[in-house]
Amino acid sequence: MTLEEIAARLEAAGIPSPLFDALCLAERFTEKNRASLLADKKAPLDADGLAEAVRRRERREPLQYILGKWEFYGLPFLVDGSCLIPRPDTELLVETVVERLPEGASLIDMCTGSGCVAVAAAKYRPDITATGADVSSEAIAIARKNAELNGVANRVSFIIHDVRDPWRGGGEFDAAVANPPYVTAEEMEKATPELRFEPRAALTDEGDGLSLIRAFVRFAKDAVKEGGLIAVEHGASQRDDVKKIFESFGLSSATLPDIEGRPRVTLAERN
Repeated sequence: MTLEEIAARLEAAGIPSPLFDALCLAERFTEKNRASLLADKKAPLDADGLAEAVRRRERREPLQYILGKWEFYGLPFLVDGSCLIPRPDTELLVETVVERLPEGASLIDMCTGSGCVAVAAAKYRPDITATGADVSSEAIAIARKNAELNGVANRVSFIIHDVRDPWRGGGEFDAAVANPPYVTAEEMEKATPELRFEPRAALTDEGDGLSLIRAFVRFAKDAVKEGGLIAVEHGASQRDDVKKIFESFGLSSATLPDIEGRPRVTLAERN
């Protein structure tokens, strides 16, 4: 099997970026660098696990799960089917934290999944501490490994907590952020085949995509100190509805655009 043959198989399977995916798989399983692979696309590639990895990708399993690791905000993150794959859209949430939190701040990241937001924020802000919370114990296990992988396990802790449950600890955090399930049930029906492999409960509330955003804002009002930051990622078409949710809790909000100019993160100061 050659790089050219792998790319052709992936293209036939409907993969949008067949050569890129073929390169990633070949790099991972042959340990050859990209330049040498591209120099001779017809060279035979013989490596344990490569053929099975190609078959998995042909079945539309996400490339990230097959590789077992993916980059987010310039950092490596372990990923598997227990957590969402970190996406560039969510880097805006990290930027918001890194730029806006005061010195020595404490952060709680709800629906933490792989821990990418809490871990990246702590990595780039060595003065802060973070808590990641998720309802899934399997996701928390991956998140803990990612904190260790990125050298922030001493400042990032993880707990099992459902965003829909009240926070009993009092308003002790300087900020609360979340990338909750906000894909609508209708959007899920039109989703790419790869999304079938990601945990559905981490993607959608099986309704209008707003119920867990509402739960998060309610949670954050209890968990964050007066004057603290509340920020949530949401779908580009949900901006007006999300602003109304903030208003329903007496919060005046602003919305930030992602790298493609789409409304992506809405934030407010806790009053």
